[in-house]
Amino acid sequence: MALKRPDHVLRLTRLSSQSRLNLLCAALTLLALILQQQYLGTDMLLSAGICAFFLALAILQQRALAPLHREIQALILHAQNLQDGSFNTSANQLRVHELKPLADSLNQMSAQLRSERATLYQRELLLDTVLQSSPTALLLTDAADTVLMSNPAARRLLHQGKAFDGSKLFSVATDKPELHKALTGRQQGLIRLDNAEQSVWHLSVSQFQLNQKLHWLYLLKPLTREIQREELNAWKKLLRVIGHELNNTLAPLSSLAFSGKAMADKQHLAALSQLFDTISERCLHLNQFVQAYIQFAKLPAPKLAPVNWPRLINQLQDQYDFELLGQLPVLQWQADPQQLTQLLLNILKNAHESGSAPEQISLRLLEQNTALTLCVQDGGGGIPDDVLQHVLVPFYTSKTTGSGIGLTLCRDIIEAHGGTISLRNNAGGLLVSLTLPRHDGF
Repeated sequence: MALKRPDHVLRLTRLSSQSRLNLLCAALTLLALILQQQYLGTDMLLSAGICAFFLALAILQQRALAPLHREIQALILHAQNLQDGSFNTSANQLRVHELKPLADSLNQMSAQLRSERATLYQRELLLDTVLQSSPTALLLTDAADTVLMSNPAARRLLHQGKAFDGSKLFSVATDKPELHKALTGRQQGLIRLDNAEQSVWHLSVSQFQLNQKLHWLYLLKPLTREIQREELNAWKKLLRVIGHELNNTLAPLSSLAFSGKAMADKQHLAALSQLFDTISERCLHLNQFVQAYIQFAKLPAPKLAPVNWPRLINQLQDQYDFELLGQLPVLQWQADPQQLTQLLLNILKNAHESGSAPEQISLRLLEQNTALTLCVQDGGGGIPDDVLQHVLVPFYTSKTTGSGIGLTLCRDIIEAHGGTISLRNNAGGLLVSLTLPRHDGF
């Protein structure tokens, strides 16, 4: 059983060091006066000398401890700065000598906290940058389904770009029934949205504890481009196989047709010669058709070079009539000149084949620091909505003589440059927008 200290002992332990020393001097003075009275008798002068001696001793010890007190005050100030989150200060080395090891420890602690805070700030800044620029829509809600945080991708997808933090989750995305149902029901998996720029999304939902409270995290990742890319790669592989087999068949057919025509001409068999001419013509036409698909399937990676815009515009206007709106880009942009020319020629060709008058076809280049948008507008009446959703699918065409690879090739070229293509009906015609990113170093 622990012994309890008397109250007067506890009060003494709570005194400061200076007060204890002063109390000790007073006790020694009293003891000296008692001894004087007992052995030397009453002598006022000696008593005054004893009191003066111990008073001087108290003053000297107080002055001797003053530097230590200043060191302690400096360290206390430093500790208070650390407590307030100010890690850029350090203990005053000019005033700290006796307690230098403690001051060094505090300085090391300050440096470590300063470094950790800088690292934490950089991580938070990086995380915020990633969240703000990520195409993945992020939603954080509490246990009551109140939205606590959303990034720009989530606001664009769910609320037309407007902030909705603080709202209930089931009150947003009401215009997208499939998405609304999946979010409120926490149904993980693929979601298909009609009439949206990104039509395929993947929803993942997870829960975790934050500050001892339940939270829900919703991640919506756009998969449209990935699926389209894989679909395009599959079509290209199929085209290469079919093209190889057709070429193996067309080559001997063309040779046999040529030999047969030569034999028919020698024997003056006009009908048979005409038949071989027809076979040769169809073989040639089929070969050209196959080569066009093979060219699409074997599109090489773009060889980037600075774009000469005046030269490019002149080459385009030599092939098709259109009106150039606005100014040419001022910044330097990189692209594969041949592929970019082919891309714009295909779009201008479609614009002329839409039935639009040449004076209604225009090209506008909208320049920003990070991206260049090329807009081709025609006046051909646009495309029906049910057709517009499929125009970028390989082999899909509404033309009786079309191959269905023109716009698919355009998408393949612009995506190989890291850009995007979009089509929408606008101003009585079709508006094709091509976004070309600005590459590093320019």
